[in-house]
Amino acid sequence: MFGFGLKKPTPTTSERHRLVGIDLSASRMRGVAAGSGSVRALHLDDPHEDLPLTVSLDRRPAQIGHAADARTRLLPHNVCSNFLPLLATPNEWRGERLTLSPEAALAECLKSVRPAIEAESDAVGLALPGYLNIRQVRTVLELATTARWPVRGSAAASLAIVSHRAAGLSPSARGIDPTVLLIDADDHAVSAAVIAIGTDEVKLLASSCIPRTGVKAWKDRLIDGLADRCVRVCRRDPRDSAAAEQDLYLHLDDALDAARVGRRVTLGVRAEKWYQDLTVSPDEFEQICEPVNRVAIDGLKQFLFTLPLAVPPRAVWLTFTAGRLPGLAAKIYKHSPEQTQVSLLPANAAAEAAAALVPRWLTGQLPRAHLEASIPHARRLDVREGGAKALPAS
Repeated sequence: MFGFGLKKPTPTTSERHRLVGIDLSASRMRGVAAGSGSVRALHLDDPHEDLPLTVSLDRRPAQIGHAADARTRLLPHNVCSNFLPLLATPNEWRGERLTLSPEAALAECLKSVRPAIEAESDAVGLALPGYLNIRQVRTVLELATTARWPVRGSAAASLAIVSHRAAGLSPSARGIDPTVLLIDADDHAVSAAVIAIGTDEVKLLASSCIPRTGVKAWKDRLIDGLADRCVRVCRRDPRDSAAAEQDLYLHLDDALDAARVGRRVTLGVRAEKWYQDLTVSPDEFEQICEPVNRVAIDGLKQFLFTLPLAVPPRAVWLTFTAGRLPGLAAKIYKHSPEQTQVSLLPANAAAEAAAALVPRWLTGQLPRAHLEASIPHARRLDVREGGAKALPAS
C-alpha cells in the first residue's frame, strides 16, 4: 500500500529535463526544480524540503541535516555546524568518532543531496552568500564537482534574486536607476547588499555582513529568554536538562513562523520529571530579541550611511529567513523612508533565481564564472531546430 521495500524507478532522460536551483547558506540548503512553466521545491532531506548544514561527529557514517540538528543541544560537542564561512581556513571539529574540516563537513552535505538533484536534472545553478570570498567560492564549486553535481554556474544570492525580480522596478522620473536593499540572514550573520537596477544590468554597489547577529544568536537569545520565563512560572530551568533544551530548540522555527503572522504560540517544555506550557505573543518574542535586533539595526544604519546614494533605496527586500527574525522587519519598516517599499520574499526566492539563470549559462549568455558584481538583463531566446539564438529583449 505504501510502497515499503519497493525500489523507485530510475528517471528516464525525458523526465530529467527540469532545471535545478540550489540556495546554499551557512544554515541550510534549499532547492527547486523548474520547467514546463512550473516551479516546485525539492525534498533535500526527505520528507523535509530544506537540509540543515549540520553534521554529527559521534557516528559513522555521519548523520546529516535534520537528524544531526536533533542533537544540537543534546550533544553540542558532537555536532558540526556554521562551517560554510570557515571554508579555506585551518579549522576543524573533533567529536567522538569523527574529525571534520569545514571542507569535509560541506562535502558530506553536498553528497547527501546528490540523489535528489540527479532525479531532476543535469543542470544546476548555485546561489551562494555574498560574504564568501573568491577562494571560498572556488572551494564550494570544487566540492560540488567532486560530489558529481552538474553545476552550470553560480552567483551571489542577493544579486541573483534582484536580477530575477527586477522587472517591476523602473527608473525614476529623474532617470536615476532604482536600488534595492536586500537583507538576508543565516547562522553566520545578518547581511545586506545594495543593488542598482540599470538599463542593461543589475549591479552590486555595496555589501555588508553584521557580526554577532546570525540566526544562531537570535535562537540562543530566545532559548535564554524562554528559559528565564519558565523559571519564573514554575521554578524549573529547561537549560538544566539537555532533552528539554533540545525540545525547545526544535520548536523555535515553527514558533517564529507563527509569530511572523501575528499568532500567539504555545511551547511545551518537557523534561524527564516535569513539563510546562508557555504561551508567548509576537510582542514578547520581540522583547526577548531586542538586544540582538538593536545590533542588527545599528549595523544596517551604519552601512547605509556610508553609501553615496542619490535617493533612498526604492525597495527593501527581506529574505524569508531574515523576515521571520522577531522585530527585524518591523524596525526596518519603521526606519525606512515613506517612498521605500518593504517586502518579504518567499522561502525559495534564491533557489528560483538560481534556476532561472541556468538556461543563460547553458546558451552562453552568461560566462561560466561566479557572478558577484553584476548580471546582465536576460534576452529572449528563439529556440528553433539547430539550437538557441539570443534575441534582444523586446
